[in-house]
Amino acid sequence: MYVVMGELAFLVFTAASIAMHPGFVLKGDEGGLSDYGVHITTAIPYTLALALLAFYNRRAALHCAVENQRSRRLRLLLTAYCSVVLLVLLSTYPYTLNGVLKNVHFGLGTVLIIVVLAGSLWMYRLWPPTPAARLFLLLQVSGDVLTLATVPGALHVLFLAEMLSNIGFASLLVRTCRRIAAEERPIHA
Repeated sequence: MYVVMGELAFLVFTAASIAMHPGFVLKGDEGGLSDYGVHITTAIPYTLALALLAFYNRRAALHCAVENQRSRRLRLLLTAYCSVVLLVLLSTYPYTLNGVLKNVHFGLGTVLIIVVLAGSLWMYRLWPPTPAARLFLLLQVSGDVLTLATVPGALHVLFLAEMLSNIGFASLLVRTCRRIAAEERPIHA
């Protein structure tokens, strides 16, 4: 499954970035994942993490059937997600150069939060909720709330917030892809 491959690549290359330079995110005033994209030692694994995440989610979108509404909406969600992830990646490299580029990067991060939150709520409501689905949504929404709390400086847990949101969203996404794929399989008599 392409979504799982994208998420595994994201987690592996994010872990590689952390292993190369843990101080960016494992400190009292932690930064965000984008800190890895602006440093020469971690730019390659950071790039691979986001580029492969976008690539595999795009591949998954291309494999969605368009015969039913759920599949069409899943395809739209995957396409929007991979597009915004790619834009966030591209905006990372120059965002420290000036205030305008920083605002563009942060604006794209906000768009990513909106896409992921809207997608999570949609996926959660597709089927009767399970305890696992409730946990995934709680993780995703908690990550978004913590991310928003870092904007005014109330908290300094941006990386943790990004990872919580990612884990919750990715879990809902994998669950949704599997369920929709199971519904689309032809039944042979």
